[in-house]
Amino acid sequence: MRRTAFTMIELIFAIVIIAIVVISMPMMMKTNQDAVEGNVVQEALFASSAKMMQVLSYPWDEHSVDSANPNTYGKVVNIAGYDANLSYPYNRRDANGTLDVNSSYRVGHILQDNHRRFHYYTSADANVSAINVDDNSSIDAIDDRNESGRHFDFAGGSAGGYKTDYTMDVDVSYISDASTTTGSSNAFNFSIISPGASNMKLITVTIKDKNGNPLTLLRSYSANIGEFDFAKRRF
Repeated sequence: MRRTAFTMIELIFAIVIIAIVVISMPMMMKTNQDAVEGNVVQEALFASSAKMMQVLSYPWDEHSVDSANPNTYGKVVNIAGYDANLSYPYNRRDANGTLDVNSSYRVGHILQDNHRRFHYYTSADANVSAINVDDNSSIDAIDDRNESGRHFDFAGGSAGGYKTDYTMDVDVSYISDASTTTGSSNAFNFSIISPGASNMKLITVTIKDKNGNPLTLLRSYSANIGEFDFAKRRF
């Protein structure tokens, strides 16, 4: 009677192959997990960037746009408490740099129409000052985009197909626009002003994991410099 069986060398090869598979499986799983996490970070960066661009597309302040003519380009607005401060460099001034409450310009502005400027001093918005963030229930300015703990859906479904849930925070704050002197050089101290107003706003977009740990964080600054109008062809 003829009998068949594994040879010793065949058994050794089988054991070696099984060992290689068992040893490499955790490495393969770790590599796949790292790839998924890298993809999450990449998508979080894209999402943060998209949210930042959305926030920056809004007017700098509720009063930047002329209330009587909302289709015009945004103007510079007054800052509360600084109008009577002669040393404040960003107030209304004439062509010689002298404080002038009837001027629509300040130092650095081009003294022509369609350029960056304050509201006309005779308009209804001329003496309206910038106000604290999150002061308006309607979303019509950068500061109204404050959001906290909004669940972020990457690709559809409650968690976007990933194993954990992510949240997005958007914070808008006034920061100091006053320069400080350090030795022989001048610098800006970007400290948050709360409450209060200035010519600078800080926008921070943060995406966090389920434990509240930041995954990505983007910052951008927006200044009270108004907009300029584009030249148009017209009759």
